[in-house]
Amino acid sequence: MISVAIITLNEEANIRRCLESVRWADEIVLVDSGSTDDTLKICKEYGCLVFNHEWEGYARQKNFAIGMVTGDWVLSLDADEEVPPELAMEIRSALKGDSDAYSMPRSNLFLGRWMRHGGWYPDRQLRLFKRGTGSFAEVPLHEHIAMQEGSKVGSLRNPLRHYTYPTVCDFIARADSYTTIEAQAGNRKPSVIGLLTAFPLKFAETYLYKGGWRDGTHGLLAALLVSCRVLLRQAKLWEAKRNER
Repeated sequence: MISVAIITLNEEANIRRCLESVRWADEIVLVDSGSTDDTLKICKEYGCLVFNHEWEGYARQKNFAIGMVTGDWVLSLDADEEVPPELAMEIRSALKGDSDAYSMPRSNLFLGRWMRHGGWYPDRQLRLFKRGTGSFAEVPLHEHIAMQEGSKVGSLRNPLRHYTYPTVCDFIARADSYTTIEAQAGNRKPSVIGLLTAFPLKFAETYLYKGGWRDGTHGLLAALLVSCRVLLRQAKLWEAKRNER
């Protein structure tokens, strides 16, 4: 038996696509943190087990969702992700294997284009695991599943689809939110050198070293925006340090 775990907050633009792609699952558990749009109405159409839970951060929210499932296997998804038929078939086949968890590549849609370079692909994610063998590490951002020591992790071939950043405004809004979380975490120290090099180094990495130029204008825009996000993080770190003083 496989359970799908999803967390939501005002995801009416994405959630139907996500749920439609996992109708084959034995159970869909959805944890909502106060949606005011039609997210919950759509979820009820698909027979999801819906739980309301106050927002505690990405990792804790996802761990709460994992704790609500009853299946032998857990597939953790974000609301803006989709499981294509080829991946669904591969997942069902993998459950018969001898691994405790599986990672899968992830395709990212940026401004209407599936990105292939610049660090956007294969963007491998560990999302499928036996219940009780893994949980999300409690980090402020970029949460990931940490498996128990000795767990065997296999690899899937077909990619998960991620409908991220449909507009430039969406990228900017999320960059503002994410960099604030990173700055508040205090895991990095600001410096003048960091401010000077943040943008050019990140741009060189994504556009040149990782081949972002191969994605044409989309690759250029992606490299510029990602580099701006890194600079913004450095600026917020500097601002936080100044306010402490």
